[in-house]
Amino acid sequence: MNQDDGRILGGKKSSIDWGAVGLVLILLAAALCTVLHDINQPFWFDEVITVVLCRLPNSREIWNALQHAADTNPPFFYFITRLARHLIPDDYVGYRLPALIGMLGTITCIYLTLTRKAGRLAALAGAAFILCTPLAAQACEARPRSLMIGCVACAVLAWQRIEDSRLYAVLTALSLGGALSLHYYAVLVWPAFLGAEASVWAFHRRFRLGAWASFVVGALPLIFYAKLLLAVRDYYGHHFWAQPSFTQMVLAQDYLFRLSGNWGLPLICILTLLIVYCSIRKTKMPGQSPGRKMAEDIFKVEEKVLVLLLLWLPEYATVAAKVGHGGMSAPYMLPAVLGAAIAIGYLTSKMPRQAGGFLLALVLMTYALNSVLVVHRALNGSLLGKRHSAAREAQEIETEADQGGLPLVISDGTRYLPMAFYAPNDSKHEIYSVSDPTAAVAYSPAKSDSVDLALLALRHYYPLQVEDFDTFVFRHREFILVAGTGQMEWLPARLAHDEDNIKLISMLGGNAVYRVAMKPD
Repeated sequence: MNQDDGRILGGKKSSIDWGAVGLVLILLAAALCTVLHDINQPFWFDEVITVVLCRLPNSREIWNALQHAADTNPPFFYFITRLARHLIPDDYVGYRLPALIGMLGTITCIYLTLTRKAGRLAALAGAAFILCTPLAAQACEARPRSLMIGCVACAVLAWQRIEDSRLYAVLTALSLGGALSLHYYAVLVWPAFLGAEASVWAFHRRFRLGAWASFVVGALPLIFYAKLLLAVRDYYGHHFWAQPSFTQMVLAQDYLFRLSGNWGLPLICILTLLIVYCSIRKTKMPGQSPGRKMAEDIFKVEEKVLVLLLLWLPEYATVAAKVGHGGMSAPYMLPAVLGAAIAIGYLTSKMPRQAGGFLLALVLMTYALNSVLVVHRALNGSLLGKRHSAAREAQEIETEADQGGLPLVISDGTRYLPMAFYAPNDSKHEIYSVSDPTAAVAYSPAKSDSVDLALLALRHYYPLQVEDFDTFVFRHREFILVAGTGQMEWLPARLAHDEDNIKLISMLGGNAVYRVAMKPD
């Protein structure tokens, strides 16, 4: 589909830009479904931390909390989220608004990146593919990853046009700096940009000072936030929950493209081979008009290098985390979906128009099927059901565990924080979490103390009943314990190891309710 195909209707040129119309419809549908998901979903552990920090009195308090490792993101994210909450009165939509903007911005930037080179149909297919990646779910969370991806997508768009105007070099620097000011792991995209720009010199013998300067300026926030980053590393670094492993090179690709059975990595290999094949093939594909200029002549080699390096980001990101002894999980590798989206748009431009239209319809249908349930809940008036359930959970556990006023301990810290957040103000019982980072490393399945450390830091900024284990059991020789099967739970195993008296009272959903009596010292 060439640049004019989107304006042809019935053999005549139309004044309507059907590509732009399609983009607007996709953005509206994505925005509507995301807002419905926002209204439907209660806050989970990480989102509660976001809300707690955004509710602090001022920016100085937020900075201070981050200096004490209350969360692991740069402060710019919380400043933006505070502003968004002031614009939207509903907590669930307001705190998640930046994530929604990030996804919509990503779709728009991918479309604009592709439409200049591949045509409108291919651009729509590549942009819509974003909705079939985990970024669609990240757009429903009050966390910075979606907005960070939006900034990276804007940087890709600006870098592509950097020779058109010096302003695009400025926009590239601002976009990269914005991404790094939202999430420290945005630094993972620098090798892709550096490698792509290096190919400009290697293949064209041109040194683009504006591009290199934009990369340097974009990295400056790392210097500004260095103390915060070091504080996070020192506090969580020893037994961080997301330890890198070489298996992530395969598993991360499955997550990023919502596949199972380790098919993610073969998909990336196929996309890579197709891009290389299309780049060197000089004959036209079936269905291409005789006068059509080949897309491989339009897409520059440096753009393909950028796409390929983004596609393979999980591989070099894992190696970097291993070498640098840093944390790494699949969501940190989300910029790879940008490479996949551009690759799909590029390859769609090589297809016959009917095949490209079928691919676009398939992508949109997949997203529609994923949104059917939340739309159904909106239509039958049950959209707030999950939020009400979260608010009732603490009351139900208190009722079930009412044993003569004994304190109530939630074993899983990732469940304790949302439960404490949603507990009614008139609650008759104090809900506790006990912390022992050493025991967490020794007894939890994850062998990590990250949740314990996070709650210990957060209790200074939110009224949480988080106590050191030894202090708690010194004051309470008997208590009620609610335990599940979380990867961060260590307390049941610790009590069993110490041969304390643990008596099962009842089962409540997927939780076991115990009465615990500590053995005499």
